[in-house]
Amino acid sequence: MRKVALAAGLAFLVFLIWLLGRNPVENATAVIGGEVTWTVRPGDEVTEGSELVRVAALSGGEAVAARARWRGVVRETRVAPGERITSGTVVARIEKK
Repeated sequence: MRKVALAAGLAFLVFLIWLLGRNPVENATAVIGGEVTWTVRPGDEVTEGSELVRVAALSGGEAVAARARWRGVVRETRVAPGERITSGTVVARIEKK
């Protein structure tokens, strides 16, 4: 019984070390909706305020739909040009640095 408890404690400790050592991945969401015209690419490094997604603006140009809230690396882009998004749509996943 003592060996089982020791093994469980050791496994838990290894899990905690792994959990604390990895960088968290956070969702980035759109603040405005529209038809996506441009997206950041997976693997791109971003800083706070970097553009992540642009949408077609009613005035004929483009508007920034989402900006990075932290510094990190884009791990996944969840939208593509031509798609319609709404405010609150998860547009990218960023691994914080």
